[in-house]
Amino acid sequence: MDKNILLQTALEKSSKAVALIGSIILLFGIIVIVYPLSAGKIATICIGIILIVGGILRLSFAIYSASMGPLLLRYLFSLLMILTGAWLIITPEAGLETVTLVLALFLIIDGITSIIYSFTLIPIGGGVYLLINGLIGILIGIFIWSNWPEASNYIIGIYLGVKIVIEGLAFILTGRTIGKSIYLISFVNLFKYEFY
Repeated sequence: MDKNILLQTALEKSSKAVALIGSIILLFGIIVIVYPLSAGKIATICIGIILIVGGILRLSFAIYSASMGPLLLRYLFSLLMILTGAWLIITPEAGLETVTLVLALFLIIDGITSIIYSFTLIPIGGGVYLLINGLIGILIGIFIWSNWPEASNYIIGIYLGVKIVIEGLAFILTGRTIGKSIYLISFVNLFKYEFY
C-alpha cells in the first residue's frame, strides 16, 4: 500500500478523534460555566488532594534527610501541606475563597511581570500584545480582589469553564486543520508524479 494513502488514512482518523475529543471538552467546559460554584468546590477539593499526596511524598523524602535541620523543616512543610490539603477538602467553601484570593494575587503579579517583560520586546516587535495581556490580567485580578469574597462563588468555576471551552475549541480547530491537510496531501500527490 502506498505510504501516502496510509498517511491520509491515519490523518483522517486522527482528525476525527481530535475533533470528537474537542467536542467533549467543549461540552464539559459549558457545564462547568453553567455550574461555577460546584466546579469551584471540586477544583478546591482536587487541590486539597494534590497537597495531601505531595505532603505524604515530601514526608517520605524527609525520612532520608542527612541532617537534623533540613529534616525538621521537611517534616514541618510536609505536615503543613497535609493539613492544608485536609482543610481544603473538609471546608471547600472557605478553601474556595482562599483559592480565589490567590488567583487574584496571581493575576495581578503575572500582569505586572508581563508588562515589565513587554518593554524588552517592544523594540523587536510583539511586546504590545504582552503589554495588553498584562493589563488585562491586572484588571481581572483587581476585579476579583475588589469583589472578594462574594466573587469566590463563581470566579474559579467560570475561569475553569472558559479555559476548558477554549481548550475544546482548540482541539476542534486542530482536528479541522488536520482534516484539511489531508486534501493538501492529495493535491500535492496529483502533481508529484508529473514532475518526477
